Amino acid sequence: MFAVALGMLTACDPIKEDGTFEVDSYTSSNLLDGAEFSQYADQACTTPKSDGNWIKYNIPNVSGIYIYYIKADGSEFKLTSGAAGGVFNFVPSRGSDPNQTVYFRYINANNEETVATHEFTVEVAAELKPEIRLIASNDYGKKTWKWDSTITGAVWGNMGYCGGKGSDVGISGNGQWWGVTSTDEFNGQLQHTHNGMNNGDGDLNAYMVFTEDGLIKSYDASGNVIRDGAYSIENYNANGEWKVGDLVTDAILWPYEINSNGNIPGTYEICYLTSDKMTLVYPDGGDYGSLGNWGEATFWHFYSDSDVKGMAYGYDNGKNWTWDTSVTGAVWGNMGYCGGNGADVGISGNGQWWGVTSTDEFNGQLQHTEDGTNHGDGDLNAYMTLTPDGVITRHAADGSVINSGSFEIDESVKNDWKAANLNTTAGTILWPYEINSGGNMPTTFEMVYITGDKMTLVYPDGGDFGSLGNWGEASFWHFKAK
Repeated sequence: MFAVALGMLTACDPIKEDGTFEVDSYTSSNLLDGAEFSQYADQACTTPKSDGNWIKYNIPNVSGIYIYYIKADGSEFKLTSGAAGGVFNFVPSRGSDPNQTVYFRYINANNEETVATHEFTVEVAAELKPEIRLIASNDYGKKTWKWDSTITGAVWGNMGYCGGKGSDVGISGNGQWWGVTSTDEFNGQLQHTHNGMNNGDGDLNAYMVFTEDGLIKSYDASGNVIRDGAYSIENYNANGEWKVGDLVTDAILWPYEINSNGNIPGTYEICYLTSDKMTLVYPDGGDYGSLGNWGEATFWHFYSDSDVKGMAYGYDNGKNWTWDTSVTGAVWGNMGYCGGNGADVGISGNGQWWGVTSTDEFNGQLQHTEDGTNHGDGDLNAYMTLTPDGVITRHAADGSVINSGSFEIDESVKNDWKAANLNTTAGTILWPYEINSGGNMPTTFEMVYITGDKMTLVYPDGGDFGSLGNWGEASFWHFKAK
């Protein structure tokens, strides 16, 4: 019997001779014959909506299909692929025409390609939802997320499904049992992947990009795409205690549930989400009902430094910044114009010579002001407000307005030293004086460090930005989110 079977496999073109195998052949006009489409407001397809962004499809002519749309830059972006029936999410970017063309590609056994199109009317947001602003940025329409090793050192691993405040997991790593802390350690955990391989996302320099139109791409450290697809955030509640929502996607970095032989959950609890931090959690086997029982769960820690404007002024009514004594104790003073990585100035006070550490000390430095007066911003409880419409307002500790003006953030100057320049109306940041200058109030400050919680500005003596690295005198300002 084995010999007969082998003979059948090695016979010359038996299929052609018998004519029993026919290759499917379609044209763009008949590929979608009999296809069914329906639109919904939700992923579960329980709420029909004429312009819904969740689209359910069934294409009976083929066994598999590739569905995509054409982006504004002319490139293709996959919405889904595989089975000839299913659901995909399509959310055009702001300002798009609600009437959109979706493309359906079929390739037959002879590698012949057929592409058909179908027109859909979908909802286009006038403004982004709060959760999309956080995950994909309001100003840029996309945001890059990287592995975050600053919380406990570990970026992915297991933890007790502890309950309580999810923010404690994102801020301090509450509940963590074990985690990967390096690329080498990722390479020692390939048993958790779906194919026993490090596909490039098990690297601390890998990253992923979320866009405002509901798309996500994960990249290896060299910028090669590992996986892509759609995402959505369901059940969003900014005030949720354990989680603020659920991230629905299968395209994040290292998307595997731990100790599951490569299971990719597809839905992750967002326990913490800010302009620059995101922590995801998935309980063992998807048992969300066991929250608080300390069963095994998987965690993912990510950070973003790409949304400078979102970190600086937020997404709604603006952001308040006050003096930050946590760096070296000093909030304003002088330093060597040291160069290198500007983040070192914001994190550890690199280059500092001297600085003011209290309200009383501000009152002893009035010779640096324009009129010998503390206007109220020389107080550790004073603050300034930056708003998305480009207004900056300087407040005394009691909230009274000292003055206001305009500002802009210029990222075209970004380099290792600084994330951007903050350009302002003169005299509108807190204690806006260049040190030892007789009250000069600069209008351009180098934003050498910015996160959702911290901002450090620097100004070189006389505005001599070309002297960076020569250790001449410069002024610094340390702020924290109020």
